[in-house]
Amino acid sequence: MGTIPTSIVQPFRGPRETLRMMADHALGQYGERSIIVRRYTEYVVGQIRPKDYLGEILAIRNSLVAPSPTKPWVPLLRYTNDPLHLEFLRTPERIVRDIMEQGYSTVDCDESACLAATMALQCGRVAEYVAMGFQPGSLSHVAVRVKEPKSGQWLLLDGVAGPREREAAGKAKELMFWSLD
Repeated sequence: MGTIPTSIVQPFRGPRETLRMMADHALGQYGERSIIVRRYTEYVVGQIRPKDYLGEILAIRNSLVAPSPTKPWVPLLRYTNDPLHLEFLRTPERIVRDIMEQGYSTVDCDESACLAATMALQCGRVAEYVAMGFQPGSLSHVAVRVKEPKSGQWLLLDGVAGPREREAAGKAKELMFWSLD
């Protein structure tokens, strides 16, 4: 299994606490400030034409649903739920290290959104988490939205919903936005 970098495992304390931890991860030394994550971001957006900001955002979005380059039968980011009574949150750097070592990483929606937000921040984009509830009063899912600077439009990136992200978000009964500025 190799070395296991630090992860946070704690009892679930509600969506606001998870969003706060996600923001700390995205903005911290194992997120936006990580050269390892930066190199991965450069790999993902490396074939996009300069100043094609929409193309960069879409490349990040596509990386959330891509197959593993070394294990084509496995998604690059394999979705799984958190343990029943715990909030498990890997840093973006941990996720990238998993990809480098194993060819994939196992994540839930908050880890996928945290990685995408971090990559968007590293490309100079404005990003926000979007917590969604599919039952009133129950936020149970999170994605990220990224502002395309030329048009000012927000694009939703959801590695769990994949190409049906707009449809999934349309079913939300409750939304909460968490700025990373």
